[in-house]
Amino acid sequence: MKFFSPTNIYKELMLLQEIEKKPNSTQKDLASIIGAAASMVNVYINELEEKGYLKREYISAKTVNYHITPQGIKRKNYLLITYMRELLDLYRLAKNGVGEFLTKLIDKGYKNILLYGAGEVAETIIGVIRDKDYSSLNVVAIVDDDENKQGREFMGYKVISREEIKNYDHDVIVITSYTFEEDIMNRLKEVGYPLDKVERFFDALE
Repeated sequence: MKFFSPTNIYKELMLLQEIEKKPNSTQKDLASIIGAAASMVNVYINELEEKGYLKREYISAKTVNYHITPQGIKRKNYLLITYMRELLDLYRLAKNGVGEFLTKLIDKGYKNILLYGAGEVAETIIGVIRDKDYSSLNVVAIVDDDENKQGREFMGYKVISREEIKNYDHDVIVITSYTFEEDIMNRLKEVGYPLDKVERFFDALE
C-alpha cells in the first residue's frame, strides 16, 4: 500500500480471510499476508482465539491448523463490509476529481480524445467515463511508449505508439502519466505534435 499503513483491524481481516481459505497456513505464510514478523502472528492468533474467532487443531508438535469459527466468519464479514465502504468513499472522492477534469474537457469542446499512458490514471478516467454521463467524450485509443503494451488492448481500447497518433482522428491528447509527464511532452515535441492540443491531467487538478 502506498497511502495506508495496515492497521491492526486490517490485519485481523486479512488473517481471518486467509485462515478461512487455507486452514493449514503456516505462521510464515500469514506473516507475509499481513506484512509482519512471524513472531507477531502468534500474538494476533492468540487474540483471535481468545475472542472465539478461530480454533487451533494440533496435527503434530510442529504442525497446527487454524479453523475459523462461525463467530469468526461473522466478524470477517463485518470487517470486510466496513473496509469496502471506506474504500468506496475514497473512490467517490477520486471520481469527483476526475469528473471535474472531464467536464473541463467537454466545456472546451473536446469530443475525441487520446489518453497518453496505459496505467492506473487512464483506467480510472475510462471507468468514470463509463460510470457517469460523459457520452459526449469518446476515447479513441491509448498511446504508450512501452513496446510490450503496443498493439494490445487496455480497458477495451487499442494501445498505440507515438508514431501512430497521426492515424487517429482526435481533438486532444490527455497525458495521464505523473512520473513521465515532462518526458511525454518532449517526445510529442520531437514528432512535431501541436502542444496546444495537449491537456495534462495532473496540472488540471492544481
